[in-house]
Parts: sequence; C-alpha cells; structure tokens
Amino acid sequence: MGIQPATVAEIGKPSLLGDWHVNLLRVSRRKVLLFTNEDALYSFVVLGVRKADLDRIAEVFVTNLRQNLTYEGIPTDLIDRIALEYREAAIAQTDNRSVLGSMNDLAWHLKHYVYDAGGIESCDVWAINGKLNQIPQRPLGWKFSAEVIHECLLGAAPIPLPPIRHLSLN
Repeated sequence: MGIQPATVAEIGKPSLLGDWHVNLLRVSRRKVLLFTNEDALYSFVVLGVRKADLDRIAEVFVTNLRQNLTYEGIPTDLIDRIALEYREAAIAQTDNRSVLGSMNDLAWHLKHYVYDAGGIESCDVWAINGKLNQIPQRPLGWKFSAEVIHECLLGAAPIPLPPIRHLSLN
C-alpha cells in the first residue's frame, strides 16, 4: 500500500476490540479495503478507495468502524470509547496466518457479492458487510462474526435482523 510498517514494539496498548488487519484488494478494477478484527473476525469493506484514502488510512478506518458499529446497533457511547482507542493507529506487518486465511476467504466472498450485485457502482455496502459477518467462521467455533462482536461489546448475541429483500420491477 506504500505505507512503511511499524514494528510491533512501536504499537501501543491493546484496545477493547484488539488489533485489526487491512488488505487492499482489487474488485471490478477498483481498489477496496477489507478490514478484519483479529479476535472476532468482524469485517467491513470500504469500496472505491483512492490514493488519498490510503494516505489517511487511520481516519478512514475509524470513520468506517463507527458507521459499521452503529449499523450493528452498538450504543454510541461505546462506539465513541472504541474510536478514541484507535485515534493513534500504527500499521504493522502480520504473521497471523489464521486471520490471513480468513481474510482470503472473505475476499473471495466479497468479490462474488460485488459481481452478483452488478459491480461496485450498484452494490449495497451495508448488505455486503452484513453478509460477510454472517459467514460461519471455523476459528470462532462456527459462530458468526456479528454474533461474536456483540458478545464482546455487549455480552449478548444480537437479535437477528430480517433478511434483506430486493424488489425487482419488470
């Protein structure tokens, strides 16, 4: 991504959600960021990324993390606390093969969700993020990432949302 990684020793204390991993992907000839939490494997994507976004990746991360946690129904005061913990983020290389394997699987699903939606221009990022977090994860004992993030932050699994329905007009 053109960013110099920090050493692990330079990274500060752990936060409530722990470490996150990011991968820059190309989907439909566009840049996409896939962020994945190391512990819960909770993931979200940022579509249509530009060079300027990569230069301010920590800000892009916190902004999108806030939006996604709000979408998950996490209380605003808790989201504010989490965002403060990431105000100073460091980029470091990872050797966590389990998370990298999960991210490769999520990237494969992401590409298919985008193609099924007709490309990046016509896809719903919230629907894609929701689908990514409703994939059973083996490292989590086949739990869903959305369920684990709720357990981590609220102590309870979320109330399932009704499935997203699409209306086609002919």
